Order: sequence, then C-alpha cells, then structure tokens
Amino acid sequence: MQNVKDAANAVSEKVKELSSGASYEANKEAAKNDNLSAGSRIGHGIDAVKDKVEEKGHEAKKEAHKEAAEERGVIGQIGDTISNAYNYVAEKVHEATSAASYEGHKEQAKDSDNTVGERIGAGISAVGDKIEEKSHKAQAAAHKEAI
Repeated sequence: MQNVKDAANAVSEKVKELSSGASYEANKEAAKNDNLSAGSRIGHGIDAVKDKVEEKGHEAKKEAHKEAAEERGVIGQIGDTISNAYNYVAEKVHEATSAASYEGHKEQAKDSDNTVGERIGAGISAVGDKIEEKSHKAQAAAHKEAI
C-alpha cells in the first residue's frame, strides 16, 4: 500500500512543480511589464523567486517519492497506468499554462500603450501559445485514453 502512496505523492508533487513553474513564468513576465509601478514589479520579482524555489522543492520531493515507489516495485507492476496518469496530469497543467500565457500575450497585443513591435511580438507569441495549448490538449487526451 505504501507503494501506491509513494507513486500518488510523486504525481501530486509533479502537479505542484508545474503549477509553481507556471506561477514563476507569470510573475517573471509581470516583473518585466513597464506598465506596472516599480513596487508592483518588485513584488512580482520577489514572488517569481519564491515560485522558483517552490518549483525546485517539489521537483526534489517528486523524485524522492518516485524513487521510493520504484524501490518497492510499484512502478514496474503498474508502470504504464501510472505513467499515463502522470503524463495526463502534466499535459493538462501545460495546457492550462499555455492558455494563461495566450491570454497574457493577447492582452499585450491589444494594449495601445505598447509599441507596434511589442504588440506584433506579443501577437506572434499568442499564436504560439495557442498552438502549444492545442498540442498539450491532444497529448493529454491520448494519455487519458491509454489509462
């Protein structure tokens, strides 16, 4: 039973790792936003650092749980199911992250305070984000079906 708990904890830590990574990226972008006050940009920068630390912490915990589960043989016994479930969750988080990034870039592209070059760059990034979102959605569906 501990094997299953270790495997589930590894998946949980992966979700937290990806969530912290997405938060890091959002805070990093906000810290670069010239339209925000200096205090707000500094706050986002500090939050970005905290998110990166949390991301690395979750990554380390995930690996520890994964190794514990592998030592007990649970990954070998039901590896495909756990792997597909793990990959499904990861792809859904990536899909959500791409969707959030798309919205951010879309707003930057609409912002008339930005230069034409910044708006064009944000528009191009938004298109790339939408493509990534659709790709992750398709990959998640494939992993879900394989479970």
